[in-house]
Amino acid sequence: MRIAPGESGTWSYQSVNGQDYLGLHITLDNGVRYFFKTNFKVEHLAVFPEYGMPFCVLDGQLLSDYMEGLSAIGVRDDATDNEISINVELALNAVACYRFVRPPKRVIAHAFLPYPGNPYPIKRGMVASLYARDHKVSDYIVLDDESEAPEGIFRLMFLNRDYRIGNRVLSVGAVIKVPRSVICPFRYLSRNRTATNYA
Repeated sequence: MRIAPGESGTWSYQSVNGQDYLGLHITLDNGVRYFFKTNFKVEHLAVFPEYGMPFCVLDGQLLSDYMEGLSAIGVRDDATDNEISINVELALNAVACYRFVRPPKRVIAHAFLPYPGNPYPIKRGMVASLYARDHKVSDYIVLDDESEAPEGIFRLMFLNRDYRIGNRVLSVGAVIKVPRSVICPFRYLSRNRTATNYA
């Protein structure tokens, strides 16, 4: 599925079970108009797009970067005409997260092991892994380029179904801020790189 900037996609809001969510009206490959509900409630937004605001060129660039990063780890864009793929679903949530979601104030540093390898470039769209002190792994899409990460602090969007950090449970779409020092290449320390579970 491809979403082009312009009238094929417009940002909007919809109430689901009494909660208002940010979403995107898109046209599926079969011509059917569809509301894609992001994981983000209105209360979590820092920027509020106007209802009907077009999916713009920046949105398209972000979507492409995020889809490419997901494809690189094997999350394929394999949707049918009547649905969107997990790749597109995660990437659209990442676009919304980058553009509109309020980032956390605190940087999480001590919950994760430092990356033990040589320095490597971190770029927007790549999928990275973080390892907790007990060596449990969780996966994230990097929202920012290095030029957008002041003092080496990056925003990451959580990709797995759920994960506990202290007394907080993350679910798909949760955004965290971490220092470069804990960001590992995808499944760097894991034997089984295919044991992933994405919603």
